[in-house]
Amino acid sequence: MRVAIIGAGLIGLERIQAILKINLIAMGAVDVVMVVDSNAERLTEINTRYGVPISTELPDLFARNPDWVFICTPHFETKALIFDAFSHNCNVLVEKPLGRSLLECSQILNEKPSHLSLFVGFNYRFFAGINKIIGDAKNGRFGKLISVNMSLGHGNSPGMEQSWKLNFHKCGGGCLIDPGIHLLDLVHCISDGEIKVQGGNSWAGFWATGVEEEAHLIVSDSAGVIYNLQTSLVRWKSQFRLEINGESGYGVVEGRGRSYGPQSYRVGTRWGWLSGKTQKESEEFIIENDDASNSFFVETALLLGLSNVLNEIGNDFFLDPCNFNEAFQVMKTLEDCRTLLGLPTIEAY
Repeated sequence: MRVAIIGAGLIGLERIQAILKINLIAMGAVDVVMVVDSNAERLTEINTRYGVPISTELPDLFARNPDWVFICTPHFETKALIFDAFSHNCNVLVEKPLGRSLLECSQILNEKPSHLSLFVGFNYRFFAGINKIIGDAKNGRFGKLISVNMSLGHGNSPGMEQSWKLNFHKCGGGCLIDPGIHLLDLVHCISDGEIKVQGGNSWAGFWATGVEEEAHLIVSDSAGVIYNLQTSLVRWKSQFRLEINGESGYGVVEGRGRSYGPQSYRVGTRWGWLSGKTQKESEEFIIENDDASNSFFVETALLLGLSNVLNEIGNDFFLDPCNFNEAFQVMKTLEDCRTLLGLPTIEAY
């Protein structure tokens, strides 16, 4: 399997490391044929550290005839790069989202050749705690679902206002599209029914670049489940929490690794304290202190059809990488959120 990577930033490095880990188990099943980035200094560091071919020129990448192109660049660059990959007969994994708006997403899908694969990187699906809690919900562990609460806040740092992620034209919005689109994807993973955005509010003003910096949403599905979503660029302390509540019990995932803290997943039953224990003592930790370092490894292995390498981490992953049809539905929900909150979309810029 020949894979080329466009973009040598944080996520590009994650993909390189994931492939190298796969190769340690699968005896070189994947060949990184080239990494392309405009930053020559960064490329040199990558070549020194990982020994992969590098170039600042995109034609050099396509000359290597990759089977897959992984696009790990800012949102405003991805559409043109996807078109380039399609024109060179390459399958594509593009990091979330699939375009900066539903219109851009549709433009991409209209150009997709039927014989090529297109997937979107939503690595949150492959954190062990998230995978397990969604699996438990699907298998009825919590009974009929009542509500799902999710919160994702970035701490950020001084000077963030200069970043492309706070530039409406380059990002496609603010916290709703990045990082909030991860939460919308998880809503679709959990729900079996039609998603409807019911209400919410957004706030902007600290960074003052014109994009939403915090958003709270209430979403429902056709089964009557209520989803409360919070996403923020102004939480100061990075945080992630997912809570699923049902008629028979509940599950809580906290943490996402790195500055978010280790990931844990605990479950409890309805009125667990009746057994003579406190509520806390009645809970069971399924995952207690996971470093959350395997999500890109798992997603990449599943994408490339190498699920056998996952035996090493001892987890039964049932979620699949996000295909283009699923990504379109997530983008549609994002568009519905922006419409309800009165926020512009990129085509109206």
